[in-house]
Amino acid sequence: GGPPVTPGRELQQVYREENLELLEAGCCNLARHIQNARKFGVAVVVAINKFATDTEAELALVREKALDSGAFDAVTASHWAEGGAGAAELAEKVIKACEQPSDFKLLYSVDKT
Repeated sequence: GGPPVTPGRELQQVYREENLELLEAGCCNLARHIQNARKFGVAVVVAINKFATDTEAELALVREKALDSGAFDAVTASHWAEGGAGAAELAEKVIKACEQPSDFKLLYSVDKT
């Protein structure tokens, strides 16, 4: 990745402008989360938080990488700014994912917890 992010400090310039190369490099973390979630045998939906500074190219890249990594769907959400209305499409995609056949399984024995 990129330069470190320090809480309470201004983001470095590289994070405040469109940088698809850096964004794509960070998507390996997204791919790993999707892989881990799929181990449970269920459809994975990725919520892409959409902020005012995000570009359409950035949002499209994250969606593409999520789908390429095995997500059932990936949808932008702006609930942080618009409340429930900003998550309506996300909710619809989650419902569709829940309607898919699944092979849910725990990844550990409940007898050992």
